[in-house]
Amino acid sequence: MKKFVVILMTMLLLVSMLVGCAAMAMADNAEEETAAAMYPDEEYSMVGSPYGSGTTTEADASVAENRKLIRTLYLTLETETYTELLDGITQRVNSCGGYIESLNADTRYASDNRYASMTIRIPVTQLEAFVGEVAEISNVVQRSESTEDVTLSYVDMETHRDALEIEQERLLALLENADNLTDILEIESRLTDVRYELERMESQLRTYDNLIDYATVYLDISEVQVLTPTEEKGFWEEIGDGFINSMKSVWEFLKEAFAFLIVALPYLLLIAAIVGINLLIVLLCVRGGKKRARRRREKAEMNQQPPEEKKL
Repeated sequence: MKKFVVILMTMLLLVSMLVGCAAMAMADNAEEETAAAMYPDEEYSMVGSPYGSGTTTEADASVAENRKLIRTLYLTLETETYTELLDGITQRVNSCGGYIESLNADTRYASDNRYASMTIRIPVTQLEAFVGEVAEISNVVQRSESTEDVTLSYVDMETHRDALEIEQERLLALLENADNLTDILEIESRLTDVRYELERMESQLRTYDNLIDYATVYLDISEVQVLTPTEEKGFWEEIGDGFINSMKSVWEFLKEAFAFLIVALPYLLLIAAIVGINLLIVLLCVRGGKKRARRRREKAEMNQQPPEEKKL
């Protein structure tokens, strides 16, 4: 009896193992069929990732290429030739097919610390070339860039626009077949709302297209006497640059002092004339006082002499 029970339990265990293996195989087949149904245009493999082989498909590459990105660039520039740099930037903007959106420039001629700020729109395809050309004619001391991905918003707007166009076509068809005045008024009212929304969607999409196709570049330009070094210099090079900068400072001081003397020369001549007149008046007063004192002294001496001496 015991042997029979042992044999029966062994057979039940073998049957359960066979059933479990078959269930696992059926589950794997079902998962592969589900994945194939979800991704009919892609190769599916259960090796590695449960979602496929991990390779980039043409569909993924197409989505990456169609991303809607808004690029914004900020540049801080230094120059020793202010006017020439502004002219050079304007020429390069025109050659790249862009345009200057705004310009705020210092137009003083006799100044060595002029400043300008520009907002420029450059085609995205020409952006790097434009930045490279600007770097060749100026000293770029700071650069920062931001990119905004508006793909989802853009697709949502396109979908909404398409739905509005379909609704507009249906409303026009209903309007042609409507013979009730109340229905006609309701359809026209809804048609007006749809056309307004459609125009608003089109305007927003055009704005997005402009921001996506043309990158925005903000330029801050400063005129300086000495450019800020953008690379680390050696010990002797720093000493040489310091000596040259000191000589330039001395020369600038002498020029400013000479210019001040020339500009202030009329005032200095006026002051000198006033001081000279005052000194002349004081000198005349002093001489007159000395003469009067000498006369009083001579008169006093004559009054003190004896009568005999007076007769003689």
